[in-house]
Amino acid sequence: MIEKSIEESIVLSIFELANQLKKIGDEVYQKVGLTTQQWLILLHLADNPNLPFFKREKHKKALMASELAESLNVSRANITNLINVLLDKNLIRQYEDENDRRKKRLQLTEKGVELVNKTQPSRLAVIMFLTEGFNTDEKETFLRFLEACTDKIMNEEEKILSFHKLLVDA
Repeated sequence: MIEKSIEESIVLSIFELANQLKKIGDEVYQKVGLTTQQWLILLHLADNPNLPFFKREKHKKALMASELAESLNVSRANITNLINVLLDKNLIRQYEDENDRRKKRLQLTEKGVELVNKTQPSRLAVIMFLTEGFNTDEKETFLRFLEACTDKIMNEEEKILSFHKLLVDA
């Protein structure tokens, strides 16, 4: 019998929140012909300072597909497909790294910048709506909690996966 636990309730609530945000994002961005993942690529290329990726990784150059794949936790094949759609829509461009021509860097096109800027007010309105009713301390505490959980998963993934060894042995 599964017992009630605040810890499990927190994790399952995060799953539910993530699913709801993706569902809403897919509905909204479908209107401009994009998926939520494609939209997140645009935010990465716009150097959105609120993305956890930029807190963990310091970048002075435009991003490469491999860095986007790592940040979005998707396969190389998946990121290639996502990028190809954005290239076809002329929202991003790909160019050779000036120091290593084998490396391909990505950046927003003027059309991509315009789309990010055009949708920013509505994105912020949704974000403010979701976080209204929480004071600054509560928001900062919640963010620290999410960052700590993310860091723990990223730094101790093997240990976390070892807990599920019981499933294989059962």
